[in-house]
Amino acid sequence: MLAYSRAVRVGHQVFVAGTLPVDAEGQLVGGDDAHLQACQVLRLILAALAEVGASAADVVRLRIYLRDHADLPAIAAAQFAVFEHVRPACAVVQSQLAGERYRVQMEAEAVLPVLGQ
Repeated sequence: MLAYSRAVRVGHQVFVAGTLPVDAEGQLVGGDDAHLQACQVLRLILAALAEVGASAADVVRLRIYLRDHADLPAIAAAQFAVFEHVRPACAVVQSQLAGERYRVQMEAEAVLPVLGQ
């Protein structure tokens, strides 16, 4: 087991750790469906952002790791539904991920507005 935080806020910056499509017990959500897996990942990222006072609107960078490049359209549809108006910088990397059943993993960075500016 790793020692880590889902999200860490440092001043006006928020860093969300690599997030897999799992439930509270660590079980896979979405079966073999890349879109459903991506939706779960994004739900977890949005919840982590909210816990430190941020939202999707504050996200400036998103990294998407996928097992199979053929899943990109399904994953991109989930990403677009959340970030259509935000348009963060985004990288897509093909990777083995942490287990064969995972089709996607994402991490995010956000910058919160400075009050009074």
